[in-house]
Amino acid sequence: MLRSYLKIAFRNLRTNSTFSLINVVGLATGLAVALLIIQYVRFELSYENTNPLANRLVRLTIDYMNGGAVDAQDAETYPPMGAKATRDMNEVVNYTRVYPLRKPKVTVQISDKYYLVDNVYAVDSSFFSMFNYPLIRGTRNGLFTRPRQVVLTKTLALTYFNTLDVLGKTLKIPKSEGSVLLEVVGVVPDSPANTHLKFDMIVSYPTMLSDFGEKEENWNNNNTYAYLQLAENISYEGFTKSLAAFSDRLLRAKTLNNERVIGQKIGDIHLYSHKTYETEPNGEARSVYFLLGVAFLVLLSAFVNYVNLTTAKALDRAREIGMRKVVGSTQGQIRTQIFTETVLINLFAGILAVGLVAGLRSVFVEVAGLPEGFTVFEDVFFWESVGAFLLLSICLSGFYPAFVLSSFDPITVLKGNFSRSTKGTFLRKSLVVFQFTITLILLVQTFAVYQQVNFLREQNVGVNMEHTLVVTAPVGNNAQQDYGAFRQMLLDQSQVKAVSLSGTVPGLGSVQMATTTGINLSDAVKKTFYNYYLTKIDTSFIDLMGIKLLAGKNFDATTRPGFSDTTNRQLIVNEETLRLWGIPTPAEAIGRRVDFWGRQATIRGVVKNYHYESPKAAYIPIIHMYSPNFDSFASVKFVGGNAEEQLATLKKVYKANFPYSPFSYFFMDSEYDKQYKADDRFQQVFGALTGFAILISCLGLFGLATFTVSKRTKEIGIRKVIGASTTNLLILLSTDFIRTVLLSILIGLPITYFLVKNWLATYAARIELGWWLFAAPALLVLLLVAISVSSKTITTALMNPVKSLRSE
Repeated sequence: MLRSYLKIAFRNLRTNSTFSLINVVGLATGLAVALLIIQYVRFELSYENTNPLANRLVRLTIDYMNGGAVDAQDAETYPPMGAKATRDMNEVVNYTRVYPLRKPKVTVQISDKYYLVDNVYAVDSSFFSMFNYPLIRGTRNGLFTRPRQVVLTKTLALTYFNTLDVLGKTLKIPKSEGSVLLEVVGVVPDSPANTHLKFDMIVSYPTMLSDFGEKEENWNNNNTYAYLQLAENISYEGFTKSLAAFSDRLLRAKTLNNERVIGQKIGDIHLYSHKTYETEPNGEARSVYFLLGVAFLVLLSAFVNYVNLTTAKALDRAREIGMRKVVGSTQGQIRTQIFTETVLINLFAGILAVGLVAGLRSVFVEVAGLPEGFTVFEDVFFWESVGAFLLLSICLSGFYPAFVLSSFDPITVLKGNFSRSTKGTFLRKSLVVFQFTITLILLVQTFAVYQQVNFLREQNVGVNMEHTLVVTAPVGNNAQQDYGAFRQMLLDQSQVKAVSLSGTVPGLGSVQMATTTGINLSDAVKKTFYNYYLTKIDTSFIDLMGIKLLAGKNFDATTRPGFSDTTNRQLIVNEETLRLWGIPTPAEAIGRRVDFWGRQATIRGVVKNYHYESPKAAYIPIIHMYSPNFDSFASVKFVGGNAEEQLATLKKVYKANFPYSPFSYFFMDSEYDKQYKADDRFQQVFGALTGFAILISCLGLFGLATFTVSKRTKEIGIRKVIGASTTNLLILLSTDFIRTVLLSILIGLPITYFLVKNWLATYAARIELGWWLFAAPALLVLLLVAISVSSKTITTALMNPVKSLRSE
């Protein structure tokens, strides 16, 4: 019996090859999209799942409060916070501090060679057990209980020493004065890709106390990540109540001032935490789930296609099924036959889908920002997903057609009366409306995403980044005296226009800036506790960056360094800072006195707001302080010309002055552009999904048009004989489809308006919702429909009417 079902199924697939191909391609496309997005979402949701203690680990963070409102949220907290929480809270059994060593990179010296390392942290000995890092080399006995100990990742150990047997070897971290000699006491596996806390090298926390000036009871500088391990069977909700009471006690004791302590599950950090000073740029839960929803809509559209085309072909098979019933076939046998055909089509679609995944994997990994080496076929879950989706597809795409076709009354269909039923027509139109409503919604969203990303890029950020190369400061205690010669040698180059020093540059994000609260005008009646961002600049920074000075004066050679001048500290602030201080105009701010860290400072100048970070976020209040020291970055503005020549010039001058230090640089505009990377990825992935949805919808419409035209071939011939033109016939055959799609547009536009408006609300700078944003996609949908339908109808309309009248 099975052999008979398969034989008949293959024969039907060959006989209706066009419809079979459309079904296979449609289902395969939807399945491939769903499989890729499922793998992406699974990775995004898998953060910290390699750690068996993840559901018991909590990161402590700080909320800065201004009155009763949260003004800013900081991922870092005070060094003693973890230890105090462990002592005071019964729910906590362990803690670790994680101190980031940034500058922005850490220089490591091995013998006479220097290296730059990205992610270096100082941690307590408990870090290894809490974060489940086994030691490939070394032992946990006494690990990180003493200063000047270091553990390397496997990759770093092989890079530096070409072996994993590195215990007892030494390396140095140079400082402004001297260096710290560290002994390698262990090697651990590389950080997994799905953790928010990735590192290349970790140093014992006692080293911070002995060599970097940190103090155990430092409640002044919140520059440390604090992680707590909860006791077993402690609910997170119960812990948060105890944490709130703990935070209140710190406030009453004046240990905290206008701050509160917040806890985060570490599994929530990657997708739900967007605080300042995060360890890395985090993902966005909304985007992840949105893409997952779109992927399922694309897959559902493929199912709709199959059901639509199969039920449309019911008229062709009605007589066959009626005859089968007359000769004794039961409904169960007919359903089995239909299901057999569905299974075959889905199996072919599954094979094609796996092929599409294989072909698109590398492109998808790059576009989606997944880690290198991201596996698909080696993952058991992938194959489980293939099986689950095929089973779901067979059930959803096969159940309805099987029951519809098997329910035909044999007497009715053999008399030919079935063709006059309107139920099938209504169903097909409803499915087409549903399908193109989805397509329109996705298309409008794609237009909106594209326009928004371009809008952000076109914004005037208030900084001139053209022809600007930024070089990282050298290491060693003689860098300061070498800077004068370095700067002059650069200015002697005909290509160089200006050179400037600063603590950070726009585009690197606020993580490179210091923050502080509680700065107020000296004569302020009401004190506020807004969070301000501090940065060091020299006399050339404002001019080199093209930042507009609205009032007052720039720093000059007579200005004393802002972080050391305790008697007459000079400040240059931006407009946002004035707004928070309540000063109406830049001119009125000049000369005003400000209470700053227990002393007073004077507002020397006011600059126009500029975006240190991308225009996605609002302007931040920035306070500039003067510093002539080359301890972070030097920006070099070139007059123009070849970028490779500019880089060669900078490297030559740098090496001539700092031969002992590694050369690290970036083009400022390229670095700033990285802030749009997540938006670009979202745009590309979302656009690709929309493209697949359009392809599936058009394939289905082409199939329906082909079927409709084939049923009306004789009618077309008769109309041509009595004088109908090709244009008349094209309008006749297309009108019904156009009406159906117009209905989907009417349904889809209000829905997509609501979705786009809510999505744009998360951006500080955003596009206006003009009518064209909705009209253009609607017209494009109509154009695609016209092309899909006319490609078949024109061929039939041009057919010789004699041939049309002979068709059966």
